[in-house]
Amino acid sequence: MKRNLHKFLAITLLLCFSFEVQAAKNDTLVVGYYPSAPFIIENVTGLSGISVYLWENIQRELKQPYVYKKMTLNEVLKGVASTDIDVTIDPLTITSARSEIMDFSAPYYISSSSVMVRSVSSFQKGMEFIGSFLSLNFFKAVGALFLIVFIFGTLAWVFEHKHNPEEFKPGIKGLWSGIWWSAVTMTTVGYGDKSPKTAGGRIIALIWMFSAIIIISGFTASIASSLTVNQLSWNQNKIEDFKEKKIAVIEKSATESYLRQHFFKNLQSYKSLKECQSALREMEVDAISHDIPQVTYITQFDSLSQYEILPVSYNSQLYAFGFSTKLDDDLKKSITVELLKITESTHWKVLLSEYGLLKE
Repeated sequence: MKRNLHKFLAITLLLCFSFEVQAAKNDTLVVGYYPSAPFIIENVTGLSGISVYLWENIQRELKQPYVYKKMTLNEVLKGVASTDIDVTIDPLTITSARSEIMDFSAPYYISSSSVMVRSVSSFQKGMEFIGSFLSLNFFKAVGALFLIVFIFGTLAWVFEHKHNPEEFKPGIKGLWSGIWWSAVTMTTVGYGDKSPKTAGGRIIALIWMFSAIIIISGFTASIASSLTVNQLSWNQNKIEDFKEKKIAVIEKSATESYLRQHFFKNLQSYKSLKECQSALREMEVDAISHDIPQVTYITQFDSLSQYEILPVSYNSQLYAFGFSTKLDDDLKKSITVELLKITESTHWKVLLSEYGLLKE
């Protein structure tokens, strides 16, 4: 009887111990992240950055055990949706699609997307501008302009060479006189050395004078466009200007979703911002489009100054932590409350200022 009692007590203690171990294991949060400087920065000593600061200060108050798990953005989103991870501290943009598969904390930062391109020196720009005079587009524009001048000059010569041979001689010389007259009329120089005398010639002149005003404006714009080089870093300041460009984006990011919804067809998706940088450096793409804080951090800490941010801003975003829907609601609320306490403090503004993210 005693032996059975001892067995019963041993089994009971073993089960209790197992339950305690399992409970402790279940209480440890799995925190997914992907490197996203300046919010999550990987270095030899571990993790740092704005989101890491927030999370670790929250945990000092809550004292909830946790472990970090490095992932890609796509893996983070899948992990939260499938409850493989409990929390992600990355700066996730709150969207309707994501809200269907996860919960969010209160937002802690407002951002937007921009465009990053390879930087070009003034010398390079100058050389490319000079070289553009030999471009096919430039010769097309000049050739089309000369064709119009030739047509009106020939028409004037047809009407004038028999009745006004002094100014519009027969043959090639007379035809050249017509072209000369057409050119000076178009440019409003008007030397007066050639002038139509016949009714037909003057009608052609009248049509050409009014037409030239419109034509010269259009061809001037066309020539100017053909001479504009490196438009990515010089002139473009709207995201719509990039619809024909190859743009690198991070797979499953809010920026990628926005651009696809707005019919950008030349998007190249990569797993990380580093892969996007590599593609831009190797000229596989024309630009990178991502959130302003992340691309700005790259340009600020790139000692070789390989990139520059264009004055393009679109797709406003609210950053927040993401929660698994199965995570305890009280814990979610506690994390959010502590998050708000930190973001309401003066030290939060100092931290943002250190990373150049404090908005006036």
